[in-house]
Amino acid sequence: MAKTVSKETMKYMLDGIKEVCEKFKNRAPGTQSERDAQAFFKKELEKYSDEVIMEDFEIHPKAFMGFIPIAAIFGILSVAFFWLAKYAAWLSIASTVIMILAVLMFIIEFLFYREFVDIFFPKKVSRNVYAVRKPTGEVKRRIIFGGHTDASPEWTYTYLGGIKAVAPVMAGAIIGMFAAFGISVAMMIKTVTNGLVAPELVGVWKVLGIVMICLVPFFIAIIFFINWKVIVDGANDNLTANYVAMAVIKDMHDNDERFENTEVCCLLAGAEEAGIRGSRAFARKNKQEMLDVETVFIAMDTMREVEQLQIYNIGCTGTVHSSKAVGDLIREAGLNCGIDMPRAKLYPGAIDSDAFTQEGLEAAGFCGVNHDPQKYYHTREDSWDNMSPECIELSLKICKEAAELYDKKGGIKAYKK
Repeated sequence: MAKTVSKETMKYMLDGIKEVCEKFKNRAPGTQSERDAQAFFKKELEKYSDEVIMEDFEIHPKAFMGFIPIAAIFGILSVAFFWLAKYAAWLSIASTVIMILAVLMFIIEFLFYREFVDIFFPKKVSRNVYAVRKPTGEVKRRIIFGGHTDASPEWTYTYLGGIKAVAPVMAGAIIGMFAAFGISVAMMIKTVTNGLVAPELVGVWKVLGIVMICLVPFFIAIIFFINWKVIVDGANDNLTANYVAMAVIKDMHDNDERFENTEVCCLLAGAEEAGIRGSRAFARKNKQEMLDVETVFIAMDTMREVEQLQIYNIGCTGTVHSSKAVGDLIREAGLNCGIDMPRAKLYPGAIDSDAFTQEGLEAAGFCGVNHDPQKYYHTREDSWDNMSPECIELSLKICKEAAELYDKKGGIKAYKK
């Protein structure tokens, strides 16, 4: 497989990203625009794939980030309940209950990327698109390259000031949530042991009450973390990955290339910005097939900064550890293309390969995004005229090299030690 990227392929990717940005605005998870974009991709992939499947799935897209203002309101209420408990002791118990819910929402929805409060949010329909280029002989192994089609609502503080604005708001709200939880538990225990009489707010209890009041500005600020009225274009996050994954198969078609026993596939997931729900839906539905034939999944996200290209083996804010072997495959492909990609350190977030890992499948990813959010990340500046052709080109080279290595070495076992 040729590792060079032709001018025609670069034009195909860059022009395609621009076209999708202009034709399919507001591609939030579960919207008609997202589904229309997936239908567009299906039609496009049918030109150079042997098989293209489009699968719908149900989601509650606003649950993943929608829990944030709810948890913040719970935090504000816990402060009020703390000060009012002397008039109604049951408020100390209520404060603890709502803070337990806030902490559970944070842990389950954000840290583990699992459904917890989803049923309380409106249901919508998203979809995945999956394309296959078959080998000339028996399918003995499969490699999937993927990105996601949906786009994120704008992050208010990233747009206003980048990491300098995001960090204090996020850190203050998270630390404040756990502080309010701990203080609420302490007051509840004291109230119960006092015979359902809340302690007088003097001494240490007065100090704790003042601490609680100091948390309120952070709780208020985090309520406005997401601007639901603005859906970004998502040129970098993540149409870059979509077109890289598609270009792998397109180049094979254009050059009349097929492996003998390795199937090459492309997954364009929906609803990644709603908590990697699309890739999880695909992995769950097709898990047995991917276990019957050795399958590896290489996800990409935000292919924007060459100097930030890294291998992602740790995801879901540190709660998921993806396949080291797939990571080693990506790293060797990168080295053969002239770049030594480090392993990404712990970061807040996830990519589509994490959903495959959660389902017990071989997966990892590589991305080109700064973990200190730049102003284009999840903002209106993530537009088609703010991309890095160099990073997109290099990402395609790495994917093509990874496919060839995977085939030539006879599968992922060559990377397992």
